[in-house]
Amino acid sequence: MATVTLRISDEANAALEALAAATERSKSYVALRAIDEYIKLNAWQIAAIQAGVDDADAVRLVSHVAVKQRWLSRAESGGEG
Repeated sequence: MATVTLRISDEANAALEALAAATERSKSYVALRAIDEYIKLNAWQIAAIQAGVDDADAVRLVSHVAVKQRWLSRAESGGEG
């Protein structure tokens, strides 16, 4: 494991301390979990965006008309389909 030093606002520190106390965990544990979750979420988002860009580059696209027709069909059927 690596050690990282960072500066956070007084408000963020107070919130971190409160969350750590409420969960009976250390500030380091709570901060590490937050960083891990942030990285996972953003990695997923970047991968999804890249997949969309790759599809667009390969001209694997759905027309606006087709998307609109599907959404109208779903709305008419109560969200099914």
